[in-house]
Amino acid sequence: MKHILVLVAILLSLSSVNAQENTYAYNEKASFIKDETPVAAASFKLEIAKLDQEDLVFRITVENPGSEKVILSIKDANNVVLHQESLPATLVYKAKFNLQGLEDGNYTFEIRKGKTKLAEKSIDIRTETSINRTVSVQ
Repeated sequence: MKHILVLVAILLSLSSVNAQENTYAYNEKASFIKDETPVAAASFKLEIAKLDQEDLVFRITVENPGSEKVILSIKDANNVVLHQESLPATLVYKAKFNLQGLEDGNYTFEIRKGKTKLAEKSIDIRTETSINRTVSVQ
């Protein structure tokens, strides 16, 4: 029970992380493509790609056809916000996020405009271990 309370305290402290600290941001420079052409919000896209089989580094691509300011959040399975940042009003936003420090569990990347959820994608982090028994006769 003591460990759970410590974990909850850590998660709650992470939920107040300021977006400028880029707690999970892997790189300082995200790429943007600006376009002023209005497009239906229904074509809004969020894509997540794992960059390396061994590391927990992900590329996030947000296609924002309305080119409006939106909020990107990373939440845990208990809906606790671990990271949040305001994305600029651009057509395409790309950035890398390092989630290596997170424990096993389900995490959600969510895009919102005000109270309206525009898109979300979840990832599931699991540690798999295997035991290999060998026998040698001498």
